[in-house]
Amino acid sequence: MTLWSENLKKIDPSWRAPQANQFAEAVSKGSDAVLTLLQVMKEGDASQRSDAAEALGLIGDTRALAPLRAHLQDSDAGVRVNVAVALIRVGDAGLFPEIVKALRHEDSKVVVGAALALGRLGDKRVVPNLVEAFKTENFEVGAAVAWALGQCKDPAALPWLITAVEQGFAVANACEALGRIGDIRAKQILLRALSYSAADVRAYAARALAMLAWPTAQNLGPAAMRSGSMEQDKVHKALKRLLKDRSAKVRLCASLALYELGEKSAGHQVVRELGGPA
Repeated sequence: MTLWSENLKKIDPSWRAPQANQFAEAVSKGSDAVLTLLQVMKEGDASQRSDAAEALGLIGDTRALAPLRAHLQDSDAGVRVNVAVALIRVGDAGLFPEIVKALRHEDSKVVVGAALALGRLGDKRVVPNLVEAFKTENFEVGAAVAWALGQCKDPAALPWLITAVEQGFAVANACEALGRIGDIRAKQILLRALSYSAADVRAYAARALAMLAWPTAQNLGPAAMRSGSMEQDKVHKALKRLLKDRSAKVRLCASLALYELGEKSAGHQVVRELGGPA
């Protein structure tokens, strides 16, 4: 874990940064590492099995197909997700429609696992299926599906994610997804989300605003550029108000967003929030 992630965890214990695969070196060895990784799948703990499955998927050696299939019923949900993703990457074409089908399962845990697997794959073909699964009142399902939609980065999901924010459903996850998609049409709803009562929502909305594809002089005429500049000024002002937010996580995300949007002076606050010298 990087110092950045360690400090973020101190600021907000709910922060979960993606961990580097512990078998990254094995991936670099390619097929020579397959047998070792398969042994880890047999004997390792859940964390090791999960990373080994991911590594096998990245290597793509077909010798791993049968052993991986044996772990589709693994006792750990995270392992099952990584095994499913690995099998599809290695070439188990029949599993892809099975995972898509699982989005309609009556067990919410199965739906969550399917959404996470499809998000890891990031295939835009499943966006309509994910949108259908998003029509739920189950928060865990909604959060997983929103994350998956963000990973697919398809603007077709925009209306559903915006509606989720408007209706107060899995709002932080929907804001994060809107940022990953990067469509400028999400600007207004993200601006409104900056005033949300939950700190996570304010934080992710702030980060998402910096991830949008803002217009540039190269792809707009002078009049449209002036209008775009005025809109961006509104965003800068809204983010600056968050620099005094009661939540350190919100302050950090707002200052980072401002820095990425061109306010280089905001970099000093990023450093301060992470515990470094101003």
